[in-house]
Amino acid sequence: MTATSSKTSMSPANGANAANAANVGASTIGRLAGRVALVSGSSRGIGRGIAERFAREGACVAVTWHAREQAAQAVVESIEKEGGRAHALQLDVTVRASVRRAISATIERFGQLDVLVHNAGFLEQKPFATISDDDWDYTFAANLKSAFLFAQEIRPHFEARSKGNLIHLASVGGQTGGIKAPHYAAAKAGLISLTRSLAKLYAPFGVRVNAISPGFIATDMVADILTRESEDSILATIPLHRIGLPEDVAGAAVFLASGDADYVTGQVLNVNGGSYLG
Repeated sequence: MTATSSKTSMSPANGANAANAANVGASTIGRLAGRVALVSGSSRGIGRGIAERFAREGACVAVTWHAREQAAQAVVESIEKEGGRAHALQLDVTVRASVRRAISATIERFGQLDVLVHNAGFLEQKPFATISDDDWDYTFAANLKSAFLFAQEIRPHFEARSKGNLIHLASVGGQTGGIKAPHYAAAKAGLISLTRSLAKLYAPFGVRVNAISPGFIATDMVADILTRESEDSILATIPLHRIGLPEDVAGAAVFLASGDADYVTGQVLNVNGGSYLG
């Protein structure tokens, strides 16, 4: 699947894009005022929480969806109802052409792109012995190759502007290992390593790259897990003794996207209630 908007140049805003850029700063209140963000996988869950919080902080937001167009449009409507600016794009994060079009469409729509939050991913719990080659390949494509594609495709725009911000959504499973979804845990561990490598590679042209590593967060994904496991057993592993909320992760994303984190790069910010302290 691909982004629905047309491709544009990856160069800095000029011509029609400059006119759009002049409107980006319409909201002058908030920690992200004047910024444009693309949030992958933002039709629900953590991605939706980040998109809506970014908009409340003054950012224009590209909301992306893979199979839930109506849900994505609902996010856009929610943002616009509060006076924000947003646009929905279809995106398959495993396909380079789709990633390229989503980036270009965001720049065409808003005139620039300052923050790219790669939240979209895929989790399937399976016994290790039953994981097929296709299971392994798709899990790595959705969770790790996708970040590689985003990083390569956004680089020309960020480098031309001498600034930019990449935020990856990792997972506590990538830090501790996971026996119930080892392919997912391995992919997220790779994402953490890629984050650190990119932070060194992209720092010379003013781009910061960080990751957020959530623990148990109240999303559809976790709801599926809670149908198979006792909530009490999960809470027993969390010192703060509650399941996190998308808003908890969104707050961390706002910090990393804002000027408050201008000297922060290559870091993994844990949002897990204390379940992992590394």
